Amino acid sequence: MSLKTPLGYVLFKTKRVYSHKLMARFKENEVDLSLDLYILLFQINANEYVTQQELADHLQKDKSFIMRQINVLIERGFVVRSWDVHDKRKKNLVLTNSGRKMLEETVAFARSVSDELFSGVSSDEKLVFDNVIQRILENGGLENDTLK
Repeated sequence: MSLKTPLGYVLFKTKRVYSHKLMARFKENEVDLSLDLYILLFQINANEYVTQQELADHLQKDKSFIMRQINVLIERGFVVRSWDVHDKRKKNLVLTNSGRKMLEETVAFARSVSDELFSGVSSDEKLVFDNVIQRILENGGLENDTLK
């Protein structure tokens, strides 16, 4: 069975709506953070001692793009690079206390935007939505959203 509207278009529009609302919420609260920087903070927090290369691979972004974004987070005092204790050739990314505080604040805004967008959607519908998204990710070769 085919969808009336192609999946890619629906996902693109959905991401755009979410992104615009989240960026507006950040701006209202004087948070100077792009969606990309927010996602990087979130991923670094979720995957302690991750490398830039692992982030680039996981997010399917160009390594130089990730490096530039990480440098911004470092300049703002949200992230530090630290030597890996097991492999001195590797540098891991770790959130600073300031980075953790920023993430807590921005996650609260993200939850608020999600709640707003899910207004009128039942718990059962949210569960179906989550299951469908997970199945799409699995079918696309991404079994889970964690780094290795």
